[in-house]
Amino acid sequence: EARKVGGDLQKQRREREDAERREREVFQQLSDIRAQHTQLREEKAQAQVAAQHAETSFRERELALEGQLREQELCVNSLTEDLGRTQATVKDLEDCRERAARADIMLAPLNQRIEELHKAFAHEQSLRKRYHNQMQEAKGAIRVYARIRPAIKREEGETIAVRRVDAFTMELDGKDKKAAAKIFTFDAIFDEHNTQEDVFADCRSLVSSAVDGYNVTVFAYGQTGAGKTHTMYGSEGARGLVPRVADEVFSLLEKYSHEATAKVRCSMFELYRDDLVDLFLPKNKAKSPPPLDIKKDARGSVFVDNACDREAGSAEELLGVIKDGQDRRHVSATAMNSDSSRSHLIAILVIESTNKKTKQVSTGKLTLCDLAGSERLKKSAATGEQMKEAQSINKSLTALGDVIEALTKHAKHVPYRNHKLTQLLSDSLGGNAKTLMFVNCSPVASNSDESAAALSYAARAKLIMNKVEKNQDSQQVANLKKVIQVMSQELEQARAGAGGQTAPPDEPPG
Repeated sequence: EARKVGGDLQKQRREREDAERREREVFQQLSDIRAQHTQLREEKAQAQVAAQHAETSFRERELALEGQLREQELCVNSLTEDLGRTQATVKDLEDCRERAARADIMLAPLNQRIEELHKAFAHEQSLRKRYHNQMQEAKGAIRVYARIRPAIKREEGETIAVRRVDAFTMELDGKDKKAAAKIFTFDAIFDEHNTQEDVFADCRSLVSSAVDGYNVTVFAYGQTGAGKTHTMYGSEGARGLVPRVADEVFSLLEKYSHEATAKVRCSMFELYRDDLVDLFLPKNKAKSPPPLDIKKDARGSVFVDNACDREAGSAEELLGVIKDGQDRRHVSATAMNSDSSRSHLIAILVIESTNKKTKQVSTGKLTLCDLAGSERLKKSAATGEQMKEAQSINKSLTALGDVIEALTKHAKHVPYRNHKLTQLLSDSLGGNAKTLMFVNCSPVASNSDESAAALSYAARAKLIMNKVEKNQDSQQVANLKKVIQVMSQELEQARAGAGGQTAPPDEPPG
């Protein structure tokens, strides 16, 4: 019975252990379920938060899309309206094009007529200019051409005060708006629309005159920086009068080579600080140059005694010779001009033609003078040597103005001998030459005073009358004149060598 009770106790103990083990398993399962439940609740809460965020984002996106949709609808409506207006405009343009086409058909004869009138007017202006120049030449009057240069970079934005009205007339605005514009009339007016070729075309006949045996002078006058050297010599891309004259001289000589033989000699001078300088003087004579005397021959033609000249057989040779002389000219930069001429440059071409049949000798002289510009020292900011150069230039131009003034007033005494410049130009102003004066002007209002002075100066020069004569002799007379000139030079040299003492009249020269 004790064993039975012990077996029952063991059995109960095992049952109790099994029950406790099952209880522990159930408790563990219950803990796991509780943990899962907690996790699921957390996941549910997170899911709810995510759903709320998603719903909020969806709502915002929905609102944005609704706004874009409304904007697109407005844009579509606007485009629809624009399309309607454009279609109406296109229709109007089609109507206008049809009307324009009809107008073009109606205007074609009128345009043709206008073109014919323009050509007729240009031809009339050309004839008028030619006949006017021929009449002036027949009278012996000095011809004056005005040239207005374009405004340069440093003048951008300035008021234009000088302008061309027509082929013969130009106007200069007054200093203030109340003052009336001054009108000037010259033999030709050129402005920024005219090329170097246009300018030379009106001067070509003067070259023919020089080849025919007349004295011809072309000189350029105006304030510093007005374009005188550009007119006379030009630049690499725009050749001026002098190189074109060289070509024309030899072109004419070639044209008439079957009738006459010809020689062309060139001499060049600069008038610097009142001293006449021979630009062809050899370097070995530079230390003791012979004195240059300005004289006149029997006909009144000016020549420079003791000057060196060079003969040229072609236009290329002549241009090379002129380039050599031009390179020796004094130039420097001022506030008014970066390449200002500081001297008067005079090139003289002597063209001697001998007729093969009659043996008559015609000697034409072509003087090409590029005057230095007048300048105000305050404007040019010249100091030191440049100031002395400017004063000398202004002095010579004043002397030239005095000569012009005397000639226009028909004074008994004309002060040619007051300056070497006026002596050199004495046969050009009131002498026997066909003379053309260029007056060059700046177009801007800041230079109005200088432009007015130059134009008034030129207007007075236009009143001067020359007595034009042809230089033509028989071959014997021409040779005798050369011999006399050579003998005169030798005699003067002999007198200079003897200290200025001459033999008595009744005593033959030793």
